[in-house]
Amino acid sequence: MTIISSVRNDEIEVVAQFISEINRVETSHIGFCGMDPLEIANSLREDFTDITYEHSLLTAYDDKDLIGVLGFDADLENHNAEIWGPFVKEGYGDIMSSLWAKMLDLLPEKITTLSMFPNKANHKVLELAENLSFNRHSDQTILSFHRSRVQELEDDKLHELEEKYFPDMIDLHNKSFPETYYSGKQIINRLTEDRKVFIVATEGSLSGYIYVEAEPEFGEGSIEFFAVQESERGKGMGSKLLTAALNWFFTFESIQSITLCVSSANQDAIRLYKKVGFEQIHELCYFTKEI
Repeated sequence: MTIISSVRNDEIEVVAQFISEINRVETSHIGFCGMDPLEIANSLREDFTDITYEHSLLTAYDDKDLIGVLGFDADLENHNAEIWGPFVKEGYGDIMSSLWAKMLDLLPEKITTLSMFPNKANHKVLELAENLSFNRHSDQTILSFHRSRVQELEDDKLHELEEKYFPDMIDLHNKSFPETYYSGKQIINRLTEDRKVFIVATEGSLSGYIYVEAEPEFGEGSIEFFAVQESERGKGMGSKLLTAALNWFFTFESIQSITLCVSSANQDAIRLYKKVGFEQIHELCYFTKEI
């Protein structure tokens, strides 16, 4: 007999271990949910803030055997919920529909959009998304660079952004990213020891820049923006900028890898990342559904 119920606080480690084991297999992988059980448990406790995991995550048991987990991470301000799962043990695919129906009962009225990121090889969840009339958007390629390969990088030391280049950097950024979450001026105002802009300058003119953020307390780093002047493209500037960013990230002992998500249609960017040394680890499908 299958019993579906909300996750209890005392079983969170068991649930995290279950998600970890399912998510390590490409054919059952769900993007952005993690593979390390400690990281998953911490994410469930710390990141599920708008609605806690006790009210947004379900388990399915066959007697005492955990066979499925499904839930959502709610963003009430933006009326969106990112689906976690379904994570289902091999041979129990028929419980997906039951888990989904139960999960819908937990969704608050404020949530109007659902999003999910199954692996391109996760055919069971792809089929579920199609049956539930989700809309498929652009596929996403996940790439990663591990610090064990840092010795392979060129030792190009690029300059940090200086005040004399502020106008050029703002102009290049705003032209390259006209509608995004930070303007060029906002980036400059955000600069700290953990947030840097590195540049390539040629004969006193800004050729390109890269804006990066590190969160050493969480062992994380992100490449937020980088751009090269159109006249300077094809000269290796992008590789120099990415290499400088990676060398800087790995000065933080806690950062073990840098992971990127790029539209699979952007093959030029993917080729550039691979040239620097990033490895492709997953291809995800991005789905949304209005409810």
